[in-house]
Amino acid sequence: MQFFYKWWILIVLAGFLLLPGTAWAVGSPAAETDFTDIKGHWAKQSIEKVNALGLDKGFPDQTFRPNQPVTSLEAIQLVLNSAGFSEQIAKLKRPKSALPSAYPVPLGQNQMDFAVQQRFVPDDLLKNFRHDRPINRGQLAVLLARSLYLPPPTGSVSFTDSKTVPPGTLSAIQSVITSGILSVYPDGNFRPLGQVSRGEMAAVLTKLYDQGWLKVDAKRKVEGWVSGVSQGKNGLEIQLTSLKGSQKIVAAANCKAYWLGHPMPLQQLINHRVTGILDSKRKLAYLDLLERRNFSPVQRDTYASYLRHAEGEPVILTVKDLLCEEVDYPIAWDAEITDEKSKSKTSGDLLKKLKAGQFVKLGLTSNGTVKTLTLLDVKNLTGEVDRIDRALYLKKKGSGSSKKYVPDHFWGWDFGRLVDKEGEEISSIEPNDKVKIFYIGEPFYERVLEIQRL
Repeated sequence: MQFFYKWWILIVLAGFLLLPGTAWAVGSPAAETDFTDIKGHWAKQSIEKVNALGLDKGFPDQTFRPNQPVTSLEAIQLVLNSAGFSEQIAKLKRPKSALPSAYPVPLGQNQMDFAVQQRFVPDDLLKNFRHDRPINRGQLAVLLARSLYLPPPTGSVSFTDSKTVPPGTLSAIQSVITSGILSVYPDGNFRPLGQVSRGEMAAVLTKLYDQGWLKVDAKRKVEGWVSGVSQGKNGLEIQLTSLKGSQKIVAAANCKAYWLGHPMPLQQLINHRVTGILDSKRKLAYLDLLERRNFSPVQRDTYASYLRHAEGEPVILTVKDLLCEEVDYPIAWDAEITDEKSKSKTSGDLLKKLKAGQFVKLGLTSNGTVKTLTLLDVKNLTGEVDRIDRALYLKKKGSGSSKKYVPDHFWGWDFGRLVDKEGEEISSIEPNDKVKIFYIGEPFYERVLEIQRL
């Protein structure tokens, strides 16, 4: 009996060692070494991406085994982790008096029981269940559609082997195809009974991440454009710049970068827009290059006051121009933002510093995209209009001895907008009107932005 017990322990331990890292929660660090068996494989990029995400870290012998079929247990754990159920499952407590599970597995029993309770697992997979039996594409489609709560297809999705689909599976297959998670093969077949390789599963997980289905801590995601690459004491440092500021991030030793499906050396990332994944040590583990800077020159400057902006792709800036018209401008992803008061360029999230009514200068490209945005250092002066000819003159306020320069007249005053104290446009300013003038520029070279009649 004791001999049998020892052998049973060895078998369980061996089974554990042979399982890949799919049961580890999202957020685990990426492997520190490259996989030895994915060179030239069609799913290499996807495999390295899911490894960086910590979803599947391969096997202890540094292999990924991309052509090996995905087991039922692997698929269930991967999908549950991807769909964001890890924390919910971790809180489950199994009573000591509970009966053994109807679907025993060597690792991650709570995950298996949770998936069954939530009816995520297709019935035909549970029939004569074995955790190490390969999952087929139809079963995976059901598992994905149920776990992600995919909506039913709105139109017909056809594939040539639809008659081979097991009962109750067609709607799920149509949903995953419509969502772009699983695809029909080039020959028009879906192959619902075909096995799913680990490389194919990595491609599915990559699609989930790219489409936003995969739940990842927002702090592990970075984006911006690479403004510098330098060697630091802790490794290669990537300078990432965006509308939200600039930061230096150390790249992990095996950080991967891809441009149009091809590996890119980290030293060649400068002037590319990227999205990246950080490991648990806050090092860059993976980068996708999205596009290269086009260096569109600024064709004209325009002055306006800030109203609001909408986050998105791109960020849309809404301003009130000097003609009192509300205008929307897209902001280039590599736009430079400067605060005249702090004299800083792209330091911190300057968009958050903008307040309604604040004056800005926009540098626009030929297609009307904001390439530079300057938060202006605006001065203001209150007084009464004395006369208006080529310049607007204010009445002098006595003969003080102050040496501080205060302008008493403004050339080009009519380039600024004219408003009442509520900010509504007016047609003219007359002598003896009490006004508040907002202006910028050096002494004797003031530029009027707005004249407000009080």
